[in-house]
Parts: sequence; C-alpha cells; structure tokens
Amino acid sequence: MVRMSHSWMRYDHAEEGADRILDAAGAGFAAKGVDGTTMIDVARLAGCSRATLYRYFTTRADLQLAYVNRAALRIAADIRGGTRRSEPAAELTRRIRLGLAGVRSDPLLAVWFEPRNLAVPVALSGDSEVLAALAIGFFAELGVVPGDHDDLARRGGWLLRSIVSMLAMPADAATEADAISRFIVPALLAELPLSQERTR
Repeated sequence: MVRMSHSWMRYDHAEEGADRILDAAGAGFAAKGVDGTTMIDVARLAGCSRATLYRYFTTRADLQLAYVNRAALRIAADIRGGTRRSEPAAELTRRIRLGLAGVRSDPLLAVWFEPRNLAVPVALSGDSEVLAALAIGFFAELGVVPGDHDDLARRGGWLLRSIVSMLAMPADAATEADAISRFIVPALLAELPLSQERTR
C-alpha cells in the first residue's frame, strides 16, 4: 500500500496536483512503457494514494490523454514563440518540422513512438479534442479566414495523423522534409481561403 506523502497537502490548486501526477506518469512511461504503466505505478511514483490519483484521473486512458494533451500544449507554445510572418505553406512546413523535432528530442515523449507503445498514441490521435483544437489554431494563425469549422477540424485531424505517422515510421531527414513540403502541406492548405493581409 502506498502511504500518502504530506507534501500532497501543499497542492491547493488541482492543476499543481495534476502536473505532479503527470510528471510521475511520464517517468513510468519511460521505465515500463506506456501500456505497461499501471495506475498503481503512477500513484507510487507520485507519492500519493490511489484514491488521490483517481480524484484527478478516473481511468488510465484519461491519464494518458491528459499527458499527451499537456505535452502538445507545451510543444505548441514553443513553436508559437518563434512565429514568423511568412508564406502559409512555408510556415506550416516549419511548424510541422519543429513539432516533430520537439517530440523526438524529449525522451519522455519519444518513448510513446517505440514499437511497444505505438498502439496508445495511434488510438489517442483520433480522440483528443485538445489536439484537434491546436491543429485548428495553427490554421487560424497561418491566416486562414474563419469559415467551415468542420472542414478545418478534418484538416486538423489529418495534420495530427500525419505527424503521428511520421513519428511512428520515421524516414531520413531529406525524405521526410520532401514529403512534408510536397505532399502533406499542399494537401492540407488546398482550397483554403487565406487572408490577403497574412500572405503579403
């Protein structure tokens, strides 16, 4: 049985406690694999009781999805920090490549795309409202005129699936860059209404 640490009394805000649990989950994913890390493992690593853990995340799937969403938000913030006013195709290409590099350079994220863990991110890639919203936000920042939300959501979904595919089945840098610039980006931007102000 895991004894609850007195340090948990310090967390007045749910976000702080959730972050501590997600940090612990990341350590578990790296050590035992994403699918091999149980809620008991996470509670032990976080130094909290299982009851405390379940107050934050009711299922293991919820915990995994929250971990992915937090990671995506952090990478998106890093990418936005270097936003340039450039032509939309070049900017989307740059963002995709930065996103891929961000995942690959973080051992706690890269482990998700090892063969033993791959089923989890593949499943989550079609199930995250946060990730879909981030993808739609990227299109908006590229100067896409607000219009058909469903169309942007579908494009965002395919952007996300493309990124997951490249992480799961990496190619050499030149091949990947060519695929992004020649095939993925043109398809994602095809027939989108772009703001004249943004594309100047």
